[in-house]
Amino acid sequence: MDSYRILFFISALRCGGAENHLLNLCRYLASRGHAPAVCTLSAREDGLESEFLMDGVSLYRLPLASLRQLSVPRKFHTLSRIVRGVGPDLIHAHLYHAEMVAAASALVHRVPLVATRHSAGLEFNGWRRYAITAIHGRFSRIIAVSGDAASEALTQGYSSDRVETIPNGVDTRRFRPLEGRKRDEKRKELFRNLFPGSDPASALLVGSIGGLKPVKNYSLLIRAAARLAGGHSGRGRELKTVIIGEGPERGSLVELAGELGLDRSIALPGYSDRTEELFPLFDIFVLPSRTEGVPMVILEAMASGLPCVASDVGGIGVVLGKTGRLVKEGDEEAMCRAIGELAEDEAARTGLGREARVRVMERFDIDIWGDRTVQVYRSIIRRTRDG
Repeated sequence: MDSYRILFFISALRCGGAENHLLNLCRYLASRGHAPAVCTLSAREDGLESEFLMDGVSLYRLPLASLRQLSVPRKFHTLSRIVRGVGPDLIHAHLYHAEMVAAASALVHRVPLVATRHSAGLEFNGWRRYAITAIHGRFSRIIAVSGDAASEALTQGYSSDRVETIPNGVDTRRFRPLEGRKRDEKRKELFRNLFPGSDPASALLVGSIGGLKPVKNYSLLIRAAARLAGGHSGRGRELKTVIIGEGPERGSLVELAGELGLDRSIALPGYSDRTEELFPLFDIFVLPSRTEGVPMVILEAMASGLPCVASDVGGIGVVLGKTGRLVKEGDEEAMCRAIGELAEDEAARTGLGREARVRVMERFDIDIWGDRTVQVYRSIIRRTRDG
């Protein structure tokens, strides 16, 4: 089998969906004998650099405060040196700034370009839409993680034969259910840290994981938690809520939780790099986002055997199928009802969790996703080598 050198450009390596997507892709490629390298455009350490380095991925940095800096000879020469040093068979860009940099590299280096679109309606608004449309001829293929993202690429001038929809994939060996005594012990430890004095055996834990930013709409989850506070499942178990993540909305979310009297029933402990250990400790996973592509956290929650409640946006419905509860974006009443119904029905929670894991293993396992991505690489690289 051919082995490829792939150079990835990405705007930053903060702990987000696109960045974790890239980390998983690099891990997959390395496991199949390919040589991935990553160039970040951020001037600072954003959080995931150590993960890439520990996995043996070559890491480069091209600090760009603005795309205008590419007109500075020193910056453009640095970009050229990085491309020459890696000697890639293909360049793969993630997010808007990375697409523009990849297109700039093509001015000098005859390397085929691919880009992944992680969402629709977020990255390419305003003048960015005109900029990205102007360079669309330089990309051999667009990989879209959802139908919405694919449709957006088509409006930017890409023909349908250059747009490939490949939903995200998840490592189902890393994200998996935890049962029995080990889960009980881990839940006791988690509750000691988050809800001192509370008994995990008498509580249901509603969890979410993601960046604390407006698009995730965690204020909706907090308001729903307030309406459900004091509510119990059929076994009399109190609802607790935890939101794992960090971001600019932390202050306002903590303030809202305090105003609604949730000091003892909701926790926002910050970022964790061990989410595979946390998912199995939840009873219900909730994602109230305003917009999404195919969020990694939904796949990770499903792989962990969790019933999910999520906004019906982007590709979430395609991923969940009938293994979870979809609610209209922003509908607080529907969110409360969906969470409450699952809290009351243990059999439904268990059944949906099992079905969710089976669905992910059959359709969204990392090997399926990774193989489809490599097939895109292979077709482009062979066409390029054939002239």
